Amino acid sequence: MDDTISLPTRMPWTSLATVVGVTALLVAGLLGTVSADRAALVGVATGVLLALSLWLSGWDRWQAVGTVLASVLALPVAVGLSLATGGTVVSLGAELFPVTSQAGVRPAVVTLLSQVIVVLGCLTAVFGATAATRGVVDTERVGTYGGVVVRTTAVPFAVALVLFTRGAVDFLQSNAGTPGVQQLTGEALTRVLEPIFDPVPGRTHIAIFSLLLALAAAALARGLDALPLSELVPETSDAPDVDRAVAVVERTFRWTGRLALLVAPVAGLFELGLGQESLAGLLPAGLYDFIVAVTAAPGLRGLLWWLFLSGTVVSVAVWFLRRTVQSSADRVGTVLAPYVGGGVITLAVVAVAGPAVDAIETALRATPAAAAVEQFFVPILDVYGPETVTLALAVVALFSLISVAGQLSVALATSYLRERTAGVTLAAAGLFGASAFAATLSTPTWLVLAGLVGAVVVWDDGSFGTTLGHEVGSGAATRRTELVHTGGTVAVGGVGAAATAGLSGVARGSIAVEPSVAVAGLVVCLVAVLALVAAIR
Repeated sequence: MDDTISLPTRMPWTSLATVVGVTALLVAGLLGTVSADRAALVGVATGVLLALSLWLSGWDRWQAVGTVLASVLALPVAVGLSLATGGTVVSLGAELFPVTSQAGVRPAVVTLLSQVIVVLGCLTAVFGATAATRGVVDTERVGTYGGVVVRTTAVPFAVALVLFTRGAVDFLQSNAGTPGVQQLTGEALTRVLEPIFDPVPGRTHIAIFSLLLALAAAALARGLDALPLSELVPETSDAPDVDRAVAVVERTFRWTGRLALLVAPVAGLFELGLGQESLAGLLPAGLYDFIVAVTAAPGLRGLLWWLFLSGTVVSVAVWFLRRTVQSSADRVGTVLAPYVGGGVITLAVVAVAGPAVDAIETALRATPAAAAVEQFFVPILDVYGPETVTLALAVVALFSLISVAGQLSVALATSYLRERTAGVTLAAAGLFGASAFAATLSTPTWLVLAGLVGAVVVWDDGSFGTTLGHEVGSGAATRRTELVHTGGTVAVGGVGAAATAGLSGVARGSIAVEPSVAVAGLVVCLVAVLALVAAIR
């Protein structure tokens, strides 16, 4: 969706200023009730970055550049979402726990959950208000952004999986003597991997060596066939000779692989049936020693394994590039950009792995989960290393961002969110939820009521302004109409809020319940009144 399409459906400036201004004021007030200041500020910044990422993913004028930037910003947005929730939990957990008595557990948990929801509500409100300024929450753009994040996550996920597998194999092999599952798994891995990469010296291993040779030769042949060598050679008199040489090398690899594959079962039968003494007697001494030295060499087997991996990687990469270049140049950049961004994210995470893990460990040690840190986190860190752990945490954070994009797509597809008013709806919903849960905290009654009324004002004024802008254009003179409509909404909400505040003052001395319970009940009544007014409208 380019700017020429989105401009006519954007709300007029008066309604937009109302939505952004009311959201900013209420978010600032509500975040003052949260003890985790840093996590709250990170949540606000994350809302802005998420809206910016959505806009960049649909930037038609510079599609490849926008995709790269959206891909690179995926990690800050994902980490921001994690810090807004996990950071609040860690900060408040250290503050609220341990409790002095069993009776204090429930209030502490309620306080913790309420503050987390207030932070998430403010994040949603900031995201919705920021997105409403450009109208970036639509089905096409959210789907595009979700695809960008998925392809971006593929690179660190693959690297983390490789590192995790390597660490797990090394750990299990080193603990093969430990009783239990570790011993069984370690012994199984040792029996499988040692004959392949570290064979017993002093005897022939023709069968397994032939299988490795067949795999390496087949992968190299496919990789050489995939490379566009003939296109890279200039059209001169020597070109046919180069093509012929490449064909000969490729044919050699293919026949080598086929012969090695045929030799493997025959050699296996001879080695198992005759035994090493019979083979040594049948073959000349020099030939037998040469075969033992070649087939039992761990370095040569490692070389064959890496040749197999290299040929496979080249084949896959060339296949991917050939599919990509069938589109336009900008399309190529758009397809490749998320993988480039994923590579940048992977390198950045690996570079800061040490300090990041130390910061996480220090934060967790200040919470009631300090014992779990020693029991689980430190052993995992010792086995897999800081790079693997940090990459795994980054991948989990990116999966949470994928989940957010998926939820937005579902909400748009099922019409729970209308494309035209999605931004203001999210802003209003975030303010409404944050204000409602702020009522359970030590929040002034006027701030809770102002948040609830402000949420309705944001939704009603934003929806009205968007519809008005769609019908008459965002440049039309509609300020007076918008102000009259806003004044009516504020008046209705103000009357309800004033009645609720008055009843709250009376209830404090006459109702035999906790003040927070009375306020919460009156807040529910105000919510019902505002919902009725919205439904009648």
